Amino acid sequence: MTRAINFDRWRRPLAILRYGLGVLAVIAATIIQHFGDMRFAVTPSFVCAVMVSGWFGGMGPGLLSTALSILALKYYFVPPTGTFAIDTAYIPSIILFSLVTLFVTWLSSRERKAAMLLVHAHDQLDRKIHELEKSNGSLQAEITARARAEEEVNQLRSELTHVTRVMTLGELAASIAHEINQPLATIVMNSSMGGRWLDGPSPDLDQARKALARINNNGKRAAAVIDRIRALAKKSAIQMTRLDVNEVVLSVIAVTRSEIERHRITLRTDLDQDLPAARGDRVQLQQVILNLIMNAVEAMAASETRELLVCSRAAGTQAVVVSVCDSGTGLDAHQTERLFEAFYTTKPNGMGMGLAICRTIMQAHGGRLTARANEPRGAIFEVELPVERVEAVSLSPTASVG
Repeated sequence: MTRAINFDRWRRPLAILRYGLGVLAVIAATIIQHFGDMRFAVTPSFVCAVMVSGWFGGMGPGLLSTALSILALKYYFVPPTGTFAIDTAYIPSIILFSLVTLFVTWLSSRERKAAMLLVHAHDQLDRKIHELEKSNGSLQAEITARARAEEEVNQLRSELTHVTRVMTLGELAASIAHEINQPLATIVMNSSMGGRWLDGPSPDLDQARKALARINNNGKRAAAVIDRIRALAKKSAIQMTRLDVNEVVLSVIAVTRSEIERHRITLRTDLDQDLPAARGDRVQLQQVILNLIMNAVEAMAASETRELLVCSRAAGTQAVVVSVCDSGTGLDAHQTERLFEAFYTTKPNGMGMGLAICRTIMQAHGGRLTARANEPRGAIFEVELPVERVEAVSLSPTASVG
């Protein structure tokens, strides 16, 4: 844009120079024509003068140069010279010269205007390119800032997910301790009995072996409980793997069984044994189901009928559904709409983050979490998880078959 503006400034304020250029061009052509001893039939100098005036000056200077050239030709070179009277024999030549110079003026002026437009268009293009480069730089900076912000949000979400999981485990502390104490107490009892069977006058080796076997089994049972708790409490990056959804459900039930029994809740399971494999993060899916079961336990705290049903089924060929059904206080339409909002809670001491985090986890897995009223009372929460897609493997020479 700058070059076009400068050119326009030269064209308008310095018009006198452009017209002066036309006058000087005609004077130069007259001198060349005179000292070159040229005949009227050949007038290249005047044509050149008109061309230069039209190109550098435009239409106005070109027309001025044409008029002055005709006058100079008549006065100095067309008989009778020294006068502006025209011999009829030279009128066709004068007219032809006028037409040629007018055409040259128009053509030169048009080419000059086209050149100016081209320069202007080039400047506009340069300006647009500069603006695009500037916009691109701003866009790149914005994209970088947004990516950094999203990364920070994801990190905070991961931290909040972990804190919520640990808090849920904290609520289960008494049940977890009971779950571990049971096998530990059995270990102590069997070790004592095994000692007595070995210390007697006739050691009962068979009973001692059975006691050791029970000690071994209960030690594994306690270790399994600790491993499940450690896996839930551990903070780790998301690991999307092939999942046996039924196994995930049973692992959560194992952790919460003591809590369910402590509240005198009847637990039933209806797990589809032909369930297809899903894909997701095992710990996060455990967290979702754990949260739903704990909510169901709390919802039935004041109910006379306490029944908890956990089901799994295939939803066509695209998804696996896990349902947690309780016979608690139930849901109304207003609650159903707001259940998954952050900081919304119906619990006296609740934070209102559990279900919101669970829905976020399911959305990150490409699934969903929904809730509806149960009949005749209670609530049903359903977790829908996409089925793992099995890609076709080409048995080419380079393909590995395992």
